[in-house]
Amino acid sequence: MKNKPKKFDIKTYAVLHFILLLYSFVGVFMKLAFQNAFFSLHFLLFAGLAVLFLGIYALLWQQVLKKLPLTIAFTNKAICIAWGMLWGALILGDSITWYKIVGSLIVFAGVVLVVSNNE
Repeated sequence: MKNKPKKFDIKTYAVLHFILLLYSFVGVFMKLAFQNAFFSLHFLLFAGLAVLFLGIYALLWQQVLKKLPLTIAFTNKAICIAWGMLWGALILGDSITWYKIVGSLIVFAGVVLVVSNNE
């Protein structure tokens, strides 16, 4: 008995990228949390936001996996690298260097190689 391929549409991709956008903020929240005194109000606020976003991400990720194959969903997750660099630059004042860009491209290439090797 063959498994039927999962059906998906543009709405599913939109939800996937929305939750990946949420997920990309977790690193920012944790960096902001640890810039404050441990267990201070700001620390707890940012750490709480990180946990909240992780919880929302986990619930919605499972829903997306009902409609998308894991290989496709996981390949799209690599976009979090680009989002993370963008949030780091815009919110935290980090710089985007050529080394970071090249490193991101290497990660993207690795994900594509691993996923395409299984097809």
